[in-house]
Amino acid sequence: MNRRLRTLVTGLVAAVAVPALVFGSSAAWAADPVSPPTLPDEVTSDGGDWTPPEPRGLADSLKRASGTVEVTVRLAEPTIAETVPEGAVAEGTVPGKADQKAKKDKVTAQQDEFVTEASDLGATELGRTDLAANLVAVSADAGQLEEIAALPNVISVTPIRTYETHATTQDDAVQSGSLAQAIDYVQARPLHEAGFDGTGVKVAVLDSGIDFTHFNLGGPGDQAVTDECFAGAAAAVAGVCATLFGDSAPKVKGGYDFVGETWPTGARLEDPNPIDAGSDAGHGSHVADIIGGRSADGTHLGIAPGVDLYAVKVCSAVSTSCNGVAMLLGMDWALDPNGDGDISDAVDVVNMSLGSSYGQEQDDSSLAANNLVNAGVVVVVSAGNSADRPFIVGSPSTAPGVISVAQTSLPDDLQWVIQPDAGPTITNAVLQSWSPAPTAPITSALARPAGILGCSPADFAGFPAGAVALVSRGSCNVSDKAVFAQGGGAVAVIIYNNAPGDPPSFSFGSTVPVTVPTFSISQADGNALIASGATSVTIDPAQAISLTNTMVGTSSRGTTVGDHRAKPDIGAPGAWLSAETGTATEETNFGGTSGAAPVVSGAAALLLDKFEGATPAVIKARLLNGADSSNRTPTADGFITTPISRIGAGEVRVAPSADAVGVLAVPGVGGNIGLGIPSVTKTYSTDVELTLSNTSDANRKYSLTASYREEADQASGAVSIKIAPNTVVVPKGKTQKIKVQVTIDGSKLADWPFNSVGATGGTGSLLNGPEFDGWITATSDSESVKLGWTVLPKKAADVSTSSSLKLKNGAGTLKLKNGSFVAAGPTEIFALTGTSPELPDPAPGEPGSPGSNAAIIDLAAVGVRQPAVDVLQFAIATYDRRTVLNYPAEFDVYIDSNNDGTDDYVLYNAEVGGFAVTGQTAVYVANLSTGASTAYFYVDGGFNSATQIFTAPLAALGIAQGQTFGYSVYAFDNYFTGAATDAIEGQSFTAGASKYTPSSGAVTVPAKSGMTVNVQATGSTATSTQTGLLLTYRSAATTDFAVVQIPQ
Repeated sequence: MNRRLRTLVTGLVAAVAVPALVFGSSAAWAADPVSPPTLPDEVTSDGGDWTPPEPRGLADSLKRASGTVEVTVRLAEPTIAETVPEGAVAEGTVPGKADQKAKKDKVTAQQDEFVTEASDLGATELGRTDLAANLVAVSADAGQLEEIAALPNVISVTPIRTYETHATTQDDAVQSGSLAQAIDYVQARPLHEAGFDGTGVKVAVLDSGIDFTHFNLGGPGDQAVTDECFAGAAAAVAGVCATLFGDSAPKVKGGYDFVGETWPTGARLEDPNPIDAGSDAGHGSHVADIIGGRSADGTHLGIAPGVDLYAVKVCSAVSTSCNGVAMLLGMDWALDPNGDGDISDAVDVVNMSLGSSYGQEQDDSSLAANNLVNAGVVVVVSAGNSADRPFIVGSPSTAPGVISVAQTSLPDDLQWVIQPDAGPTITNAVLQSWSPAPTAPITSALARPAGILGCSPADFAGFPAGAVALVSRGSCNVSDKAVFAQGGGAVAVIIYNNAPGDPPSFSFGSTVPVTVPTFSISQADGNALIASGATSVTIDPAQAISLTNTMVGTSSRGTTVGDHRAKPDIGAPGAWLSAETGTATEETNFGGTSGAAPVVSGAAALLLDKFEGATPAVIKARLLNGADSSNRTPTADGFITTPISRIGAGEVRVAPSADAVGVLAVPGVGGNIGLGIPSVTKTYSTDVELTLSNTSDANRKYSLTASYREEADQASGAVSIKIAPNTVVVPKGKTQKIKVQVTIDGSKLADWPFNSVGATGGTGSLLNGPEFDGWITATSDSESVKLGWTVLPKKAADVSTSSSLKLKNGAGTLKLKNGSFVAAGPTEIFALTGTSPELPDPAPGEPGSPGSNAAIIDLAAVGVRQPAVDVLQFAIATYDRRTVLNYPAEFDVYIDSNNDGTDDYVLYNAEVGGFAVTGQTAVYVANLSTGASTAYFYVDGGFNSATQIFTAPLAALGIAQGQTFGYSVYAFDNYFTGAATDAIEGQSFTAGASKYTPSSGAVTVPAKSGMTVNVQATGSTATSTQTGLLLTYRSAATTDFAVVQIPQ
C-alpha cells in the first residue's frame, strides 16, 4: 500500500475532451442519483504526471517526508503580548519594566530548556519569538519530530510557512496614479492642512525592506549613493548610508533584516541592514512610499508623510515569497524595537502587504498579528489578489483584530464598451496597460484567427486587414497574441477569457511592442459574442465608463473560510506610482491589495496623530465608520453596489473618519458585523451588541437605522433587523450599548444554491444574490457613522433517520424524517463500507487549534455506489464541516483494482489550475504505475458541508462489472503540513454486487414530512465490507450524513 504524504497536483497542462457520461439505471442501484457535473472540453482535465502533491504555503524544506525539516515549536508559557491589557501600548497601560522582565524571563527560561533538550535530539535553533508568541524555530531530522513534540512544555510542532507579497503581478498589470492624487482622493489633505501628517507615529513595514537612499524616502536621490549602499546590503550600514538609516535618519529610523539576501534559494540569514536590494526587491519600498514617503525638499508626499518608518525585512530579495519565521520574528521586533524587553517602545502601526489565500484560522501569523493588536498595535494587512472567489480572502488579514484591505480602482480608471452589430453590448472590457488606448472610434469587421488561439503568425495568415481580432485566451502569452494579430493587419484585439470571472489584465511578455488597442472580456461575454454571429464591432472612447469608487476584479473576496467573519474590512485604491528601489529617484507602477493596504496604514497613522492614545479597535472603527459605502462593482450588465464580503464598510475616506465625534463599533476586535452561514429551518434570530461612543464635549442625540445593499433583499422580508434603542442620547464622553436583532424567515429565502459547487466554487458573483448585507448607521445632525453587516443564510433541511435497520426476511423499511418547516431534503444513499471514530477536539496550541499551522481532517464514514454500470461513486463524510471543497482537506481513495494487495489507482480532489487559481475542484484519477492523472468530473459537494462525492468511470479505475476491488481512504491536511490526519483502510466492494440496495438511490424528503425507503438484502456472496448504508444530506441544517448499520 502506497501511503506517501501528498496534497494537490499542480501541473495541469493540456486541454482534452472529456466524455459526457450519461447516468442510467444500474443493476446494482435502483434509481438515478444526481449526476455530478462533468468537466467541459475547455477546462483542462489532464493532470500530467502524478507525483505526491505538496502543501500550499510550505517552506521548500518541508516538502519532503524525510530528511532535515524546519518547524516552529510552540511552548506553553504565555508571552507579554498575550497577557497585557487590551490596547496597553496605545493607552499607556503596559506593565512596569520589572513585571515585563519577569514575564519574559519565564518565557526565555522555558525556551532555553527546550533548546537544550531539542539539541540533544539533533535539532538546531533557527530563531525564537518571546513577545508576540512563545515560539522556537528549529531544523531537525523528520524522524525526530515526534520526540521533540513529546518534550516538556511543547504544545505543538508545526511546519514553517511561506507567504506571498500581494503586489499586482505582471499577470495583472495596472496603471497607476500619483500619490498627490491619492492624498486628495482619500481625503487625507484636510488632515495635513490641520497639522496632522503622522508626525511621531511609528510605522513598521514588514516586507522586502526599504530603499532608504531613494529621494521619496528621505534619500539624496544620488545614484552613486544608492549603488554604494546596495553594495553593502548584507552588512551593517556605514558611511553615508548610516546617515540615511537609524535614529537620526530623515525617514527610515530603524529596522532589521530577518531573511538575508539569498533566501529561499539559500539559507535564511539575519543582518542589521534591511535595505531593499535584490533581483526581486522593491515591494517594500513601494509600500513605504505610499504610507509615508517624504522627499527632503517636501515636493513628494505619501499619505502620512510625517511618520517614522521602520524597515523590517521578512520577504525575499530574490522572489516574491515571505518567510514564516522571519514574519514572526519581525512582529516580535515591532513590539520591542530596541530589544530591551520592554514593549513600551512598540511601533504604532504594522503594515503587511502579504499573505496566503483561503486564510485558515490555524495560521500562526494570524495568531501573532492578533496578539500585536491586543497589545495596542494597529495591524493592517492586504486581503489578497485572488479575485472574486468565495471565501478566498487571505491570512493574516483574516485575524479578528487586524484591518483587512481590499483594492479599489483609481479615480480616473475607465471601463471600455464594445458594441457588436448583433447580440448584447459588452460594457466591462478591460484595456491592457501595455497597449494604446483608442483615440477615435473604431468600427471594423470582427474576425477570428485560424484555430481561435492566435499563438503564431501562421494563425493570422489571410486575416482580413483592418479587422478587429477576436482571440481566445490560452496556450501562449496574451501580448504575443496581440503582436501576431497586429502583424496580420488587425486594428484592435479582443481577448476573451477561458475561465469564469471578471475580465483579467495580463502581463507583457513579448519582445515586440503592441501598437493596437488590446482588450480582455469575460468568458461569458466572449461566448455570447461568438454565438451572436456578430460581423463587426464598434469601440468608441466617448462611451468609456468611469470606474471611480469601483471594485478591482482581482481583489480577494470574503468572508473568512473558517468562521465566516466579515472580511475584508475596508477598501482603498492600490495602483499608485511610487518609489522604485535601486533607482535613486524613479517611480514605477505598483498595485494590487499590496498598494491598497499602505493607503489604509497611512490613514491609520493620521488618525493616531490626531487621536493620540487611541486603541487599535477605535482606529479600526473610525476608519470603517467614515468609509464611502457607495462603492460599485462592474458587471456584464452594468454596476451593482459592492457586497460587504468584497469591500467591507466601503472605500477609505480619512477626513470623515477623523471629523466624526461618534464612534460606532463592535466591542472587542471591532470590524463589520459578520453573521456567518446560519442554517434556517423555520426562523432564526440572533443579537449583536454594538457600542456608540460620543467623544465630544456635549451630549449628542443619535438615530440608528439598518439599510440593505439591495432593495430586493429588504422587500423580500427574509431578513429583518431591529435596533434597540433606535434613538439614543449619548452623554459627552460616554458610551451607549446598542442591540441589533437579526431575524431570518426561512420561508422567504430562496432554495440553497450551493449544494454542488465543484464547478462553481470560484464564482463569487453567485453569492451576490443569496448574501444579504447592508449597513447599520448612527446619525446625529449632519454626522453619520456606519458599519457593514453581512449574512449568507441557508434555507436548510433537517433530515434524520435511525442509526440501525433490522431486516426481516431480507427486507426492511428505512424511515426518513425532515424536521425543517421550509426546505425539502435531498438525500443520497450509498453502501456503507467503512467508518472511523471521532477524534477529540484539539486543546489550545495543539494541531488543529487556532495558530497551530496544522489542520485536522477527521474521517467519519465512506460509502460507495454505482449510479450507472460504467460509473463508480465514493461518498466521504467527516465529523467537521469545511467551507470550501479544496482546502484544507484532500481525500485520497487508494484503489486496488484487482484486489491483489497492491494499489493501482488513486482518486483525489484538487483545485483545477492550481492553488487559488480557479476555485473549481475536480476529482482526479491517477494511475500509480504510470503517474498519469486525469479528471473526468468535478467534485460533488457543497459550501459548508461535511461530505464530498467522488465520481469516476469504472474503466479509468481498471474495474469491470463483477470485479472485486479493495480501497482505503486517507484524509490529508493539504494547506499546512501535507500530513495524513485520519484513514479508513481495508475496505472492499464488488462492482454490481451490493449486499443491500435501497429502492431509490436518491430521494427528496418534503419539508415537515417524512418518507420511507425500502431496503433489500440482495443475497450477494461477493466480497464486500458493506455493513449498512451511508446517507448524505444536501441543504442540511447541522447534520450532513447518517450512518445506518444493518445487523447481520
